[in-house]
Amino acid sequence: MRTRPGPSRSEITEQKTNRAPGPQDRATNCGDPWPRSYPSSRFLLSHFIPLKMSFLEENSGVKTDSEDWERDESQSCSEAPKVTAKAPEKFSIYDQDHKVLVLDCGILRAVPDRPYILPETFFVLASHLSSACEEKGSPILLAVSKGELCLCCEKDKGQSKPSLQLKKKKLTDLATEKEQARRPFIFYRAEVGSKNTLESVTHPGWFICTSCNSGEPVGMTDILGKREHTEFSFRRVHKAEMSPTEATE
Repeated sequence: MRTRPGPSRSEITEQKTNRAPGPQDRATNCGDPWPRSYPSSRFLLSHFIPLKMSFLEENSGVKTDSEDWERDESQSCSEAPKVTAKAPEKFSIYDQDHKVLVLDCGILRAVPDRPYILPETFFVLASHLSSACEEKGSPILLAVSKGELCLCCEKDKGQSKPSLQLKKKKLTDLATEKEQARRPFIFYRAEVGSKNTLESVTHPGWFICTSCNSGEPVGMTDILGKREHTEFSFRRVHKAEMSPTEATE
């Protein structure tokens, strides 16, 4: 039997040249001069830079930009602008008979609107109320005499009904007091068509009212639609207008 001769040396060399590259070749032929068992130069460089920076920070007091940014951000948060209280709005108030409310010797009265009559300026400021009833209106504080006499609904000793009183207290100071102290001064301002009602928060069902008779003091009532007027028009006061208490200053 004849045996088949094995491949010649030239054929073996040609096979080695033409074979597909194996895993052992990919480690050395991908352009990286470092063997796979050693980290690349890029890897060493990326780890060397943070080590150098941390060394500089610990020994020379150098701070990175990220630390400066965090410090500036914390300062900006701690230095937030303070919220200032809103300034009171100014109105003159008229009842359903077109009588205007004036301040006469420390007493609020409703008198006929005449050209020579200067209406009293009411300072109106919204007031926070934790148990506010939205259906009743917006809780507000009212003051006259340049905001230094505040309207209040209280019961005097020995009286069975509350009355409207003027307390010598600055509106701006009252607005900063606790709710319990402010409650007698708070009124619900509710819209009724184009007019407004003013209901006491401390005494629900009692409203600021004026008499049908001219010159009578402004008071409180729990009976609507009878002899007293409980609906009022608020007319915004411009800077050029002054009430008698403002004109005398």
